[in-house]
Amino acid sequence: MGTGYTRGKLLGLTTVGLGAGIGGVIAAPAAGYLLAPATQEAKFRPVQLGAVADFPHEAGGFQPTAKPFVGNPAQPATSVELAYVHNTGGASTDWLDPRAMFVIWSNHCTHVGCPVQTTNAGFSCPCHGSQFDRLGQRTAGPAVRALDRFQWEIRNGSEVWLTHRWSVAIAGERVSYYPVKQPGQPLAIDGSRAVADALYPSVTYTP
Repeated sequence: MGTGYTRGKLLGLTTVGLGAGIGGVIAAPAAGYLLAPATQEAKFRPVQLGAVADFPHEAGGFQPTAKPFVGNPAQPATSVELAYVHNTGGASTDWLDPRAMFVIWSNHCTHVGCPVQTTNAGFSCPCHGSQFDRLGQRTAGPAVRALDRFQWEIRNGSEVWLTHRWSVAIAGERVSYYPVKQPGQPLAIDGSRAVADALYPSVTYTP
């Protein structure tokens, strides 16, 4: 895929479940996610997404695998989420390596959190028309930033686990990772991340 990565400010983050949808099924966003104070410390729970074999290389083009998961087992009804898993064909199990085998996106549009759908060109939000390319970068519509991504690792030799969630900034094919913002909140305002952080504090978490 040729994507470059920077480690950025590797601080904690979480999201406490917006609803997810597969095949046109759209679940309502969880009230707790939208109403919780942005500075509240939360806990990201690593979750097993599936086996490596569940996410084959997309020989026919850009066709990420949609995979639902429960973000909070204690509240399964309000914490169902959806990850889009793109098998790049790379061999590295280091998620930051340009040759990493997977790129994993959240399906929440960064406008108001509606579930995006995949297209040949990337991703599309059916709610308000935001469009994203195959890197998840916003190309059109009211979304304020690129799609969030999940950090992942391989456990027990063959299990794909999500371990963190990040908001990202993309310049060309270079991806920088930052503490997660909620939908509608930009990473920078007039080029300043400090202003954006002051107005929209990032969600922090304990691993």
